[in-house]
Amino acid sequence: MEKSCNAQGSSKYYLFVTASFLILRGIFMVINKERLVQTFCEMVSIDSESYHEKKMKDYLMKVFKECHMECIEMPIEGFEAGNIYAVLKGDVHKEPIMFSGHMDTVSPGNGKHAIVHEDGRITSDGTTVLGADDVSALASYIEAIRTIQEQNISHGNIELAISVAEEPYDVGSAYYDFGLIQSRIGYTFDLAGEVGLAAIEAPSIVSFKIVVKGKSAHAGFNPEDGIHALKIASSAIIRIPNGHVNDKTTVNFGTIQGGEGRNIVPREVIITGEIRSFDHQDALDWSCYIKKIFEEEAAKEHGDIEFGDYVHIEAYKIEEDEEVVERFKRACNKLGLAPRLISTHGGSDNNRFVKEGIRGIVVACAMNDCHSVSEYTTVDELEKSAQLALLLMID
Repeated sequence: MEKSCNAQGSSKYYLFVTASFLILRGIFMVINKERLVQTFCEMVSIDSESYHEKKMKDYLMKVFKECHMECIEMPIEGFEAGNIYAVLKGDVHKEPIMFSGHMDTVSPGNGKHAIVHEDGRITSDGTTVLGADDVSALASYIEAIRTIQEQNISHGNIELAISVAEEPYDVGSAYYDFGLIQSRIGYTFDLAGEVGLAAIEAPSIVSFKIVVKGKSAHAGFNPEDGIHALKIASSAIIRIPNGHVNDKTTVNFGTIQGGEGRNIVPREVIITGEIRSFDHQDALDWSCYIKKIFEEEAAKEHGDIEFGDYVHIEAYKIEEDEEVVERFKRACNKLGLAPRLISTHGGSDNNRFVKEGIRGIVVACAMNDCHSVSEYTTVDELEKSAQLALLLMID
């Protein structure tokens, strides 16, 4: 039997998921699983596609204030909602610690609702994404903070940095006021996979756009009078490796559009793509190389190009013996989880935090098959994610 999360009252299912227990340093801690799942489902039901996060922002601000956190929004011109900074004040003699997440989901993300299956699996109805990316993180933080407050568990300042518009190349976090953040280390719960997994290395992401300019002519009567923009583009692309171009870098040509008709020599073609690399300079070098090849092919046909690139985020690597990693390992071990450290080709807000001097890693937080209508989480994984957040907050 399945049940929607907005159903009221008790059930055999909720009796099963009501509470989980942790004992640490003589402290008996209870994660309220029923409340955690309910919070997750409430947040799933909030429409929050990228650039349309106002309802989610309002919900989070309300919850954070109810948790007696100092909370501010940072408005961004032209955006429906701004980034959030919230802090739960604690022992000033303890090091502050930061946690980040994002409010937005990918499309199709409107009209979502969560379905809790009898086996503990949580899905959408199959017509939208679930939104566990990144609702599972936000629900984990909220439950951990509620547990800390209810049980009066000692902690330092706990800072939450929650962004808008993360999905489209981490746009929102570019506007974050990093001067507010006092923490030296941080955790971004925004990684698919089993809880216990963390990414300590992520790439630079550089997107590019190439406009190839030729000259129109009738393809039947006088094609020799034209300059074939598509031929120029094709000749250039065939010279450039695609996919893994070395052990650190990938190159992809993603879209191509142009031309005016089947019987017209195309005068303009527009190509877009991206480069990802664990070596930032290598990403820049490949961008320059792509531009050079297109210029050479255009020159052969007496055409021209316009080339533009944009660095969205820069690569970073956190060493395994750094404090932020050691703290993560300790928390995993206390939960009986085997910590696993990986490199990821995906970017996140953590790229920006590391660039600003905050040593951070990206943590798996009960999200699977992200960016698809098959996205799912489980009650057990949500519980582990909230437990992990709790232990990281009070270490």
